Amino acid sequence: MNANHKTNITIGAMLGAVVVSLFFLLVTVTALFVVAWLFALIGIAALWFGAVYMVEHAKSYPWFAAFPATLGRYLIVELIFSALFVILEQTGAYILPIAWFVVLHLVLLAGFAAFALLLKGGKETIELRDQEAKTKVFEWKSLVADVQSIRENAPQFAGQIGPVVDALRYSDPMSNPALTAYDDAVKNSVILLEQAAAHGDAAVVGELCVTLQWQIKDRNNRVKLLK
Repeated sequence: MNANHKTNITIGAMLGAVVVSLFFLLVTVTALFVVAWLFALIGIAALWFGAVYMVEHAKSYPWFAAFPATLGRYLIVELIFSALFVILEQTGAYILPIAWFVVLHLVLLAGFAAFALLLKGGKETIELRDQEAKTKVFEWKSLVADVQSIRENAPQFAGQIGPVVDALRYSDPMSNPALTAYDDAVKNSVILLEQAAAHGDAAVVGELCVTLQWQIKDRNNRVKLLK
């Protein structure tokens, strides 16, 4: 499917290049027109690149649609800008010095390029946060699975461990680097609970279950405060 999309995008870009090139047959060719034509090709190439990039890196994030959309806007603005001065020159109404025409085009290109780079930075931040979220969720679900395993292996303590499982299951898996110590405290208590349950130490198991519920509640309250 991606190959078909890329083929269609490439054909569209080639047709766009042919269309802008046909104007060589319709207007008097001047240095200003040639510059306009070159920047039109740059715009078409940029839009082609953005569209292909979106197809090859399909994601649900808005950036992947915003990137080619930004390049498309550049092409539209560039064509309107070029057409304005080419028409003025062809009609003899006004002739913009070629140096200024190039400079203005470069400024326009630089402005859109800067915006595209900002979008790229946002995309990288989103992907980093997404990866962090997946890691956090996995770690917390693993912790829930560990406590469930402890309960299954020590059914005599199921009534005490059950509330701990529920507390973990309904906790927000996302945390904050500032709360690393609180997350680690919960994990350490789970390790101690596993050891106590394996040795059948009812007193320690009961104490650790109470401690874990308090630790989890305290952690959750702190997570809420930092959001």
